[in-house]
Amino acid sequence: MQRMVGVLALALGLVLALPTVALASDDPFFEQQWALEAIGAEAAWSQGRGAGITIAIIDTGVDLDHPDLADKIVSGASFVGGTTQDSNGHGTHLAGLAAASTGNGEGVAGVAPDARIMPVKVLDSEGVGDLAKVVAGIEFAADNGADVINLSLGEKSSSQSPAFTRALRYAWDQGVIPVVAAGNSGSTSSFTDEPVLVVTATTSADTRPDYASAVGNAQWGMAAPGGDGDEESLANDECDFDAAIVSTYADDGFACLVGTSMAVPHVAGAAAVLRGMGFSPQQTVDQLLATSDDVGAAGRDATFGAGRLNLARAVQAAPPQETTTTEAPPTTEAPAAVAAAPPTTATPPTTVPPPTTEVPPTTVPPPPVSLPPTDPEPVEPPGQAVALLPDDGDDTARYVLAVPAGLLVAGVGATTWRLRRQLATVG
Repeated sequence: MQRMVGVLALALGLVLALPTVALASDDPFFEQQWALEAIGAEAAWSQGRGAGITIAIIDTGVDLDHPDLADKIVSGASFVGGTTQDSNGHGTHLAGLAAASTGNGEGVAGVAPDARIMPVKVLDSEGVGDLAKVVAGIEFAADNGADVINLSLGEKSSSQSPAFTRALRYAWDQGVIPVVAAGNSGSTSSFTDEPVLVVTATTSADTRPDYASAVGNAQWGMAAPGGDGDEESLANDECDFDAAIVSTYADDGFACLVGTSMAVPHVAGAAAVLRGMGFSPQQTVDQLLATSDDVGAAGRDATFGAGRLNLARAVQAAPPQETTTTEAPPTTEAPAAVAAAPPTTATPPTTVPPPTTEVPPTTVPPPPVSLPPTDPEPVEPPGQAVALLPDDGDDTARYVLAVPAGLLVAGVGATTWRLRRQLATVG
């Protein structure tokens, strides 16, 4: 017998309730994972499942004992004190989407079921962190065996976050693929030539949800399922499985969220599948972009980039020729350093400062940004309020709160939270 246990969650996405569902397959929520069907994940598993590949989840940590994740977690690091245990839930949700154990009779399936998960904790239990911790987390992952980095941290401004940009380039130079959220401000990402896959969200109807920022001029922009929610479901605190994204959550639970946060691990998992098949980092990026479904204006567009992820097509197509677009443009590097660097190295090692000096004092953002005061009473646990945030210019509910670009805080450029409920089995 199952009952609903009310709790709160802070996340870059809408958090909703999970009703009791029938065990439709070996993984109880598999039939509710419309996103896996949309990207052709199950069809792709006959070709690759991410074996031998490690995905770093740079976020709030991961539930280390979660039955859908525990057997695939490798050593990580916490940059906010304590262990990498997730006391928030957001990081655990991402880990499950990317690589939850599949076919084990537990909860959900992951895009890359055989990939490993490296928890890198840079956000605290409130989902708050700063630029220095995020940079340190990226460098740790790049130096300690990660093949793909999941950064569901939203929008950033390269002009305001040079250390973040350097860290992304450093990771790419180490053979690691960074995957970053476009943001939940409903505007446009400011990524341009950084060597990262920038991901916006799509609904189950392959449309752009109101919260999702467009990929803009990102050189490697694409889309993936991030879900959406309607006002009726929100008001009733329910999970609409046809719209939201279900995955693992803290305390051995499962929850529905929506946001560009949820879109990123679908792409990170897909990248792990291709890397496990022998694709190089550049071939992986090129393949994911070339085989995406064109869901916006014809051809590449500023909203969805190359299109919505199609993993089934990506694993069937022949690996593309290596491109040369991964190197930073000469204007972003010191002229002398570019001239001296070998053709395959965009950024010489000497241009990457040691981790302890990576972030100059002036680039570290202000103290952690707290949630705005809210009127509704908290549900559980006490002391954590929950609120709907008004949309810009009207009184309708929206899913995100914009934060000034350049602040890497619980989704750099976007923070959202809603009520959620965790499934518990009793009796």
